[in-house]
Amino acid sequence: MKKIFMMAIAAAAITITSCNGNKNAAPVEEAIDTLAVLTEEANTAADEFTSNFAGLLESKDLPSIQGLLETVKTKIAEYIGKNPEVALGYVSKVQSFLKDNAETIKAVVGSNAVISGLVSNITNIPTESVQTLLGASEALGALGIDTKSLVTNAAESAVEGAIDNAKEAVGDAADAVKDAAADAVQDVKDKAADAVQDAKDKAADAVDKGADAVKKGLGI
Repeated sequence: MKKIFMMAIAAAAITITSCNGNKNAAPVEEAIDTLAVLTEEANTAADEFTSNFAGLLESKDLPSIQGLLETVKTKIAEYIGKNPEVALGYVSKVQSFLKDNAETIKAVVGSNAVISGLVSNITNIPTESVQTLLGASEALGALGIDTKSLVTNAAESAVEGAIDNAKEAVGDAADAVKDAAADAVQDVKDKAADAVQDAKDKAADAVDKGADAVKKGLGI
């Protein structure tokens, strides 16, 4: 599944590069900026989770603990759809906290099967690599996450984005050709007008010189 996702991204990049020529730097830089923002967002979300969960464990607020774990499910699905590498980092951080505080969580949660199940399912997601994460259909499926669908949709979005960018690039190229042609025509017109004016000036100057010569010959 990662291969499908990465192939789509590669195809998008190739399309953008081929159509935009010297403009290809902009989409690449934009993609890098987007990844940096998404990574920072995921790191912040993971930090907020650990901080909030720690507080809820102290207060033993089980409904809020369950709600927070449900949010983690949503975040995992969101990040898998946007970028599996980012999802891997987010899951790893969440799991680290849950594992480090396993005994405390067990003591607070007690016999609450829903919360225990959520903790177990999140903790059991394999995080050795992106491939193992995306291949964990059973572990993610237990959380209601359809990895194949998420990655396929992400790949399709990447391709659609590449097509849109290609169309825009073609339109820009056509406009550039039209502008260049218009500039060339205007340049010819300007040069022709300058030549006509120059001829008029020379003709007028010749007439004046001829008239002066006639007057001089007549002694006027």
